[in-house]
Amino acid sequence: MKVKRREFLKLAGLSAALASLNWDRLVKKALAAARSGEINIVWFEAQDCAGNTTALIQATEPDLVDVLAGRSHVVGPGTVKLPFHETVMPEWGEDALAILRKAVNGELDPFVLVLEGSFPVDEKAGGPNGSSLFCYIGDENGKPVSCLEWLRRLLPRAVAVVAVGNCASYGGLVANNVIAADFFKKMGYDLFEKWSEKGWSKSPTGAVGFFPDPIRGHKGVVDLLPEARPFRRFVRGECVPRRPGEADCRPAVAVPGCPANGNGQLRVLANLVLWAKGILPLPELDEYWRPKFIFGPTVHEQCPRAAWYAAGDFRKYPGEPSARCLYSVGCKGPVSNCPWNKVGWVNGVGGPTRTGGVCIGCTMPGFTDAFEPFYEKLPYVGASKKALKEALKVGVAATVAAGVLAGIWAYSRGRQEEGGA
Repeated sequence: MKVKRREFLKLAGLSAALASLNWDRLVKKALAAARSGEINIVWFEAQDCAGNTTALIQATEPDLVDVLAGRSHVVGPGTVKLPFHETVMPEWGEDALAILRKAVNGELDPFVLVLEGSFPVDEKAGGPNGSSLFCYIGDENGKPVSCLEWLRRLLPRAVAVVAVGNCASYGGLVANNVIAADFFKKMGYDLFEKWSEKGWSKSPTGAVGFFPDPIRGHKGVVDLLPEARPFRRFVRGECVPRRPGEADCRPAVAVPGCPANGNGQLRVLANLVLWAKGILPLPELDEYWRPKFIFGPTVHEQCPRAAWYAAGDFRKYPGEPSARCLYSVGCKGPVSNCPWNKVGWVNGVGGPTRTGGVCIGCTMPGFTDAFEPFYEKLPYVGASKKALKEALKVGVAATVAAGVLAGIWAYSRGRQEEGGA
């Protein structure tokens, strides 16, 4: 972001400071504010599988049920103190929609808007007749209210946006390109090419995330909706919000993953809630709008198999029962940013490379298109120059043939020339 010298000095070391905070205490403080109504949380799900919500329930620092629902694991989901969250709220049908309308009408101000899932094109955005049915919640006057329409209504009231999961962040799996394009064209279906000209993805529904995907080359909701202008100015580095609810500058943060880790979601959400209360500063973000205090280092830099990588000792095949480095069987760790292989997924347990699976780049834009096949080596993977330079710093050149790096670099340059990375 473009900041003045004083602001830069103020932000210096911010990521390290945020990383070292007592997040158990801060998350409890933030969600206590949400419970009291000082700051509301409106959690909106579009084209999603609720995987991020499932991961959130697995959070342990602190436990989500303990914080939001009560003081015990035995407390039922019906007591969760969120004004709106489709998966866990006790209300349903018109009663649930009534709460969403309260948010639209300003009755839940101030609120942080959490997005889960991607947003497909609708008729109002230039989609074909019936496209509002791609994703809708409720109806008005006999017509469906598309997920994108709800977002148009919610954004003007939100003080901040948190996009959880890769789908909400960059479009994710549901924004993947149509592979069998010729087949669909023969069937008379080529709309995915027509609406992609307007910035939507080439998926069957034109789905996009809140942020643009520079690897696949499609825009995000923040670019496509006029109502997103205050967030668009922030995302483009044109402004720094100084207080919550500014008319022309509001923050938006990505917490990608497939799904996003529960503790990561809670920490970023707490950060934004406490920023809205004037307690914490906004997190420093990287080039893909992710908080650096979580997504700063690459998977490779934090991998427990790094010693085998340094020794040039690689797996011969994916399921090999050994501690060897997974780079040779497709690990995308050198160009992906994620800490969960280091700290574990839940209570220090889990994480792909810790448990024998390759990193598939799920916290990155371009996922999954740019990272498939998952069990093939890196050369074809789209990455920014910055990511490649960082990969070089940690010793990729020492153990990988120069031709491989040349291939990655050529791919990246090609994507840049096309307006990609």
